[in-house]
Amino acid sequence: MDSLFLLQFACFIFMLINAIFVALSHLYVRWVNKRYERSRWMVVFAMIGLAIQYVVQMAFGFRAADDILGAVVNILIYTPCFSLIGMAIYNIETTRANRRKMNLVCGVINAATLLVFLVGISLHHSLYIKEGLYMMLALFCMSVAYSISMIVREMIRRKKMLETMAATDMLPYVRYSRASVFILFLSSLTMPVVIFSTTLLFIIGPFVLLALLFFNLTFISLGSNYIPTEELLDKEEEYNDLARTGYRYGGGIFCQAA
Repeated sequence: MDSLFLLQFACFIFMLINAIFVALSHLYVRWVNKRYERSRWMVVFAMIGLAIQYVVQMAFGFRAADDILGAVVNILIYTPCFSLIGMAIYNIETTRANRRKMNLVCGVINAATLLVFLVGISLHHSLYIKEGLYMMLALFCMSVAYSISMIVREMIRRKKMLETMAATDMLPYVRYSRASVFILFLSSLTMPVVIFSTTLLFIIGPFVLLALLFFNLTFISLGSNYIPTEELLDKEEEYNDLARTGYRYGGGIFCQAA
């Protein structure tokens, strides 16, 4: 059993344990927040997707056979998984009216990634899709960059709102927000380099796993510190956003459906 297989197996166990911890933490929240719970299951499915990726790598030996083959499989699965994490973070930061745009853009990028993969296979009749790999990598980086920009913007706006309207401890939220941006930024910096080199994967991979663990811990901490006041603030913020997008028709004011 070589070191690469052991690393992949350790990563598989790590992702599986994280998925279980995030899912089971639902049993220990003091107040159930629907927005947070939607984000929770996005994170759980992302962890499961990453775990499946390592099972595929171990079962078929793509990374062991060639770094290029491993990179193709990595990007194909990493892109939707990191999109789920990005949408989960944004789901907490913003209102329902704005979430639709984020979900649409991420969905288009994931669809484009899958299309490039399928076209590359049909042209080259193998997983060595050549230029298709770099197009998939560009789409992945685009997805992460878009997610970070959207999250940071909403993070700043929501933090100001909570500081103004809620006399509560902001430390769990600040930790979660910083961890959210950090994990996405780290992945965008390391992914283009790490996936093409198994040697670098052994060096940088553990740091990415620690960053992911930190994000999950702060995510769980945020859920355990939710209080009814923040639920009311969420509803008020969504109402105000929908009111701002309302338009006049036939003498009345109607709000666009979210």
